[in-house]
Amino acid sequence: MRRTMLELLAGILLLVLVVGTPASAGQGQQGDWEFGPYAGFGWLDDYDILHPKGDAIFGLRAGYFFTPRWSLEGSWQRLSTDTDLSAGSNESFDLTSGRLNLLLNFRPGESVRPFVTAGVGIEKADAGQLGDSTDTGWNAGGGVRWYLSHSFALRLDGRYVWTNVGDRIDQSQGNIEATLGAAWSLGGGSPSDADRDGVTDRQDKCPGTPVGAKVDSAGCPVDSDHDGVADGIDQCPATPGGWPVDARGCPLDGDRDGVADGEDACPNSPAGAKVDARGCTTDEDDDGVFDGLDRCPATPRGARVDAYGCPIDSDHDGVPDGIDTCPDTKHGARVDAQGCEIVSKSAPLFTQDKKTLVLEGVNFETNSATLTPDSVTVLETVAVSLKDWPEVRVEIGGHTDSSGADAYNLELSRRRAESVKAYLAAKGIDESRLKTRGYGETRPIAENRTREGRARNRRVELTRVD
Repeated sequence: MRRTMLELLAGILLLVLVVGTPASAGQGQQGDWEFGPYAGFGWLDDYDILHPKGDAIFGLRAGYFFTPRWSLEGSWQRLSTDTDLSAGSNESFDLTSGRLNLLLNFRPGESVRPFVTAGVGIEKADAGQLGDSTDTGWNAGGGVRWYLSHSFALRLDGRYVWTNVGDRIDQSQGNIEATLGAAWSLGGGSPSDADRDGVTDRQDKCPGTPVGAKVDSAGCPVDSDHDGVADGIDQCPATPGGWPVDARGCPLDGDRDGVADGEDACPNSPAGAKVDARGCTTDEDDDGVFDGLDRCPATPRGARVDAYGCPIDSDHDGVPDGIDTCPDTKHGARVDAQGCEIVSKSAPLFTQDKKTLVLEGVNFETNSATLTPDSVTVLETVAVSLKDWPEVRVEIGGHTDSSGADAYNLELSRRRAESVKAYLAAKGIDESRLKTRGYGETRPIAENRTREGRARNRRVELTRVD
């Protein structure tokens, strides 16, 4: 009978192996129900007088997965054998077990899933005429499932069972069991997909795909533009091949010039500088300061500039250094386009027919050689003219009216001529060009009898000396 049952179970397992085909995902997911038959062999502990023989085990089990890792199952099994009494007369020995076990299952979603288990059960031993005993038994062990399809697996178990047998037997028993069984799954949840990419973990060849990324049938990210960022999370999905990108899949622009690093021929452009289509800086006025940073973008070619691109004008004449051919022009001077002072000669003091010039408006304090303030304007004009005509040499002649002693008037006229010379010399006229002489009252140009005549006689004259 036992042999017939064993052959039947073996036939069932063989049939399952033939029809069972691998599926796209493993089982043992949250919410799964698992059931199936099993068979194996039990090595029974040697009782004091019974000496039961080891024999085949047949059983059924059913379980429920609370999570992919934790499941609870109940089982019923029977082992039928004989005793080996010392007197030579054997008795049948049946060991029937009903158990409840907790399982910790490893490798969720994989086709091969090891587990460990521990549980408690009712162990009923029936030794025929020698009596029977029903006791609580404890068991612990482990095993492995091999999923051949979505709903079918082979299961190998091994465990140790300890029972404190009472009644007439009254001793503890420790048995070892090894079984092979089949397991079917019903009503379970969907196969595990840890990275939530729509491809179950068992079939997923890229199990760490970022959330939101598009994947192929193997669960690997699709990257249409080959930039290393998967489609679905790539915010710039048309990036040209080979361009460096950021975590969003968008082209990097290290120098922030608006030209991506992948096509930037000048990747280190200064911040704020204008660049061309290649990402290189431009300098329209060719002054060495890039457009965008140049505060004076229209600097003349050749002009020296400061760090801001503005012309340097050391002599402040309006012509930048570098194109100023007269870089030391005095302050305030009028200059030409080359930065050189514009020299315009004043009207000459003397002409071919006029060799003497009366300095109208040059006056002195009464009975003094001190120039009055209103004399300065006239003498300024004279100084400018003498500068414009450097070849002219003059005599400064002082004259008085007839009032006063002759000797006094002669000395006063000389001193007044010297005062005019000193003023002109102070304005930059070489003293070698200036000669002085006092004429006193000896050369009147009007009657001394009238006030107007005397005023005309009190004068200073410039006479050209050839």
